[in-house]
Amino acid sequence: MLNAYHGNKKVVIVNINDNAIAHDLEKTLAANNFNNVVSFAAPKSYPGYFKVAEAEGVYTIFVEESKSCKVQPCLVEGFTGKRLGQQVRRDLTESQKAKDLFKHHLKMLGMDPNLLGSYKIDFEEVKDIPWFYTDETPMLYVTVPNVEGVADAICNSIKDYFVSK
Repeated sequence: MLNAYHGNKKVVIVNINDNAIAHDLEKTLAANNFNNVVSFAAPKSYPGYFKVAEAEGVYTIFVEESKSCKVQPCLVEGFTGKRLGQQVRRDLTESQKAKDLFKHHLKMLGMDPNLLGSYKIDFEEVKDIPWFYTDETPMLYVTVPNVEGVADAICNSIKDYFVSK
C-alpha cells in the first residue's frame, strides 16, 4: 500500500564502512512502502560527494555501525573563495527537526542517544558542490549499535519526519 506521506519521497542512505545496519535499513524502508530509496557507499572524495548531491534526496542519512548511539545533523560551512569573505552554511533547521524524532524510537530499544553537536563534513571536499550548503532538507549522521530493531527504529523516525511535515 502506497503511503501519500512518504511513498515517493527520495531517501538517500550513505553506508559508512559497508555496514549491515544500512543494508537492513534499505530493506526496511522498502518494506514500509518507501519506493524511492537509493544507497551509496561512503564518499571518500569529490566524486563520491558529487554522487550523493546528484541524488537530490529529500532526506539524506549517513549510517555508521558503532557501540555508541549518536544522531547529529551534518554541518557544512566554509568560505567558497568566489567572493572575499563569503561564508556559506547549510541551514540545519530541518535536520534538527528530523534528529529530534529519533529519541523516542531509540530509547524504546534501550539506547540513550546522544543528540548533541553536529557532524562536520569537510568543506574543502564539497565547496564546489553547492547542494551541500544550499539545500535545506534533512541530512543526518547516525551511529548506532547493530541490535535487533535498530533499522525499524530509524525507519520509524524517518516516517515520523514526513508525517510531521
